[in-house]
Amino acid sequence: MKNILNRTPGWMYMILMITGMLALASCGFGSEGETTTISIEKDGIVRSHIEESFAQSYYDKDELQQMILREAADYNREAGSGCVTVEKVEVENQIATVEMTYQKALDFAEFNHIVFFNGTPGEAKDAGFDLNVVLSSVKDSLETIGQADILSMEDYRLLIMDVSKKEIQGETITLDATVILNGKAQFISENVTVSDNCKKVNRTEDAEGLAYILYK
Repeated sequence: MKNILNRTPGWMYMILMITGMLALASCGFGSEGETTTISIEKDGIVRSHIEESFAQSYYDKDELQQMILREAADYNREAGSGCVTVEKVEVENQIATVEMTYQKALDFAEFNHIVFFNGTPGEAKDAGFDLNVVLSSVKDSLETIGQADILSMEDYRLLIMDVSKKEIQGETITLDATVILNGKAQFISENVTVSDNCKKVNRTEDAEGLAYILYK
């Protein structure tokens, strides 16, 4: 894993830039009229779609676009060409829309300095994640599974993401985004909610720590 800790924080910093640094104090992504969506595709590609109010007194569209392109270029120089692609930077009706593509979940995690793992349970263990957790069935919350069960389910995918509050540039923000799965959530940790026939997951209100979603 490449050391990119000296880079400016990616996605969360980007949100702060869009909103003029102060607008998200003590708030999460996805306030009313604003959305953040992360889509996991079959081939492992991750796509992000951000819509945020754009404080034009602080930045204009060209400044925003150049900042994002520079961040992506800096990352690709270290991680490899094409690992992060900026698909769209648009400002319309004082709403900034940013769409980006990441070749794999690790690129999304490293670019944005957050935990975002997507793979098999065995790969999660090999990556050092603690699987000594209890997950509840989406269909029946009384049905639970533990580490041994999780590791035996190698035909499932496991999404692990950090839903704790973060302090960036003195502002408190959270990964309050909707994640669209390539499949349906089957078992989840208690800090996760599901919707859209189990195809979408979100952090629960006031959630902390790592969120676990086992899906197929």
